[in-house]
Amino acid sequence: MSGKLRARAEGVAWLAAWRLSRVLPERTVIRAFERMSARSFRRNARQRAAVISNLEPIVGKAAAPAAAREAFRWYGRYWGETFRMGDMSNDEINRRVSIEGAEHIERGIAAGKGVLLVTGHFGNWDAGGRWASQRWPLTAVAEVLRPRILFDRFVAHRVRQGIGIIPLERGADVTAQCLELLAAGGIAALVTDRDLSGTGVEVEMFGRRTRIPAGTAVLSLRSGAPIIVSCAYQGEDGKWRAKALPALQAPDPEAPDAVEALTQRVASALESLFAVAPEQWHVFTPYWID
Repeated sequence: MSGKLRARAEGVAWLAAWRLSRVLPERTVIRAFERMSARSFRRNARQRAAVISNLEPIVGKAAAPAAAREAFRWYGRYWGETFRMGDMSNDEINRRVSIEGAEHIERGIAAGKGVLLVTGHFGNWDAGGRWASQRWPLTAVAEVLRPRILFDRFVAHRVRQGIGIIPLERGADVTAQCLELLAAGGIAALVTDRDLSGTGVEVEMFGRRTRIPAGTAVLSLRSGAPIIVSCAYQGEDGKWRAKALPALQAPDPEAPDAVEALTQRVASALESLFAVAPEQWHVFTPYWID
C-alpha cells in the first residue's frame, strides 16, 4: 500500500472510531482509548523513550517511566473526551469545566486590543477552547494534522462549537490573520510549546534547553495584545479544571531582545502549569536540545 493510501486508510479508521465514540457509553469509550494507549506504550519503543526523556527533568529519572505510562493513558483519554465533546450541550460543558483566573481574560478583552490565549499540548485544550468560545470570539491557530481527512473533520468539529480556525500551513499568512483578529478585539488561541518550523527561540524549561515558536511574542509586541497562558487539566471524573494566569509583563517593544525575553516568559509560565500534572503533557517526540 502506498503512503498516500495508507494515510487515507488511517484517517478513515480514525473517523470510524470518532463515530463509534459518539454512540457508545462514555465510560466504555474512555476505557477503550486508555487500553489502546497502554498497548501503544508497550509496543512503540521510540515514542515511549521520547516521553520518558521529556519527563525526566520534571519528575526525575526514577519516576519517569511510570509517568510516561500515565502520559500515554491521559493522551488516549484526551481523544475519547474530544470525540464526544461535539455532542455535549453548552450547559454540560459549563458543568464540567471550572476555571480559575477567568478575570484575567476578561480584563484583557476589556482593554480592546484582543488577547493571545496561549497553551501547550497539555490536558484537554479543546475543552478549554469550547468553554471560552461561549463567552468571547475565539479563533485557534491549528497545526494541520495528517492525514488531511482527519484535520478537515477536526476543523468542522471545532467550527460547530463556535471556534474559528486559522490553519498553520505553507502559504498562509498566519501573522496577518492573527493581527486582524486581535485588532477587532478577538482572542487568538495558540498552542505554542512545540517548534514545528525549526526556527523558534531557545528557552529554558525545567533546567533544560528547548525551542518554542517566537510568533506569540511577535504578535503581542506588534499588536499590544496581552499574552495569557492557560491550560485545562483533565480529571478522572470527566471534568476539566482550567487555569488562566495573569497577563505576562511585556518588555519594551524596541528592546533588541524583546522577542527572546517575552518568549522566555511564555516558556516559564507554561512550565509552572505543566509542573502541576506533568503526565498530562502530550508531547511524544524528543523535546530537549541539550
